[in-house]
Amino acid sequence: MLSGAPSVPLTYLDQNALIRLGLLARQAAFRKKLDAALTSGLTIIVSSWHLVETAHTDNLSKALELAEFIDSLNPSWLLERWDIQRLDVEEDFNRFAGLNYPRKPRIATRSAAFASLSQTKDSPKFDIPSANFVRQWIQHPEQLAVLDKTYENNVNSLIRLREIVKAGQLTNEIRRRVDELIVQYALPTTTPAGLDVGRGLRIDYVQQVRIEVIPTLAIETAISEHEWTAQGGADRNTLIDKMHLIAALPYVDEIVSEDKFFHSMYPIAKKTGHVRAVLMGNAEFLKRF
Repeated sequence: MLSGAPSVPLTYLDQNALIRLGLLARQAAFRKKLDAALTSGLTIIVSSWHLVETAHTDNLSKALELAEFIDSLNPSWLLERWDIQRLDVEEDFNRFAGLNYPRKPRIATRSAAFASLSQTKDSPKFDIPSANFVRQWIQHPEQLAVLDKTYENNVNSLIRLREIVKAGQLTNEIRRRVDELIVQYALPTTTPAGLDVGRGLRIDYVQQVRIEVIPTLAIETAISEHEWTAQGGADRNTLIDKMHLIAALPYVDEIVSEDKFFHSMYPIAKKTGHVRAVLMGNAEFLKRF
């Protein structure tokens, strides 16, 4: 739990767990129990990617029903993975530079989460019901195609890395350079107070950076290195699961999922020392209602 926070777990549902809960909530008796749990402190965490997945259908009515169900849970929203990684790098840099600033939240409002997905600042235009986002994406699939391009690029990168590892070409020097490039891209140019960081300080930080102490980067590295040597495909759903896993593991208390990928990667991620979440199945979670 976060220091000073009430002893109520932050519970992140994967897409299938969310759908299962929504189907059960169609029953009035179950919905009453669910509402009682929400009133008593159950805090559901979702992310913008849940709605992206919800929009991947031709069935508009079912998609809108799920989006409306999500909002009925009054959830909190996990920021987009890359924004969380940038915040993790910023915190590590501040420690290195001796800058003392309050931790920025990784879990925020729906509006802030969708501003993050759009790579822009939060504003009133993002403070709209989840169903509006889903309807827009279903009616304009070209907008979803832009997001899907990210997955395609990740698949291609994973295939190339597997080939490099198989050929014995992934040296420690190459790994170090990749780490430095990732951190350079994520580094802030100014302090939270708006002061210029300075090129020299940035260079000094990058030269000594240790990926293993930066939560989401450490977890992503551990999972990715396992994937590089793993057999099997790198499909779209696997990459979505990977994004959810990396972003959620350090910052929620529970992840509810039956997904084999989640369960196979969890012990690997846990070895990093940055995993906060307990992984559980649907049956265990639903016993609460």
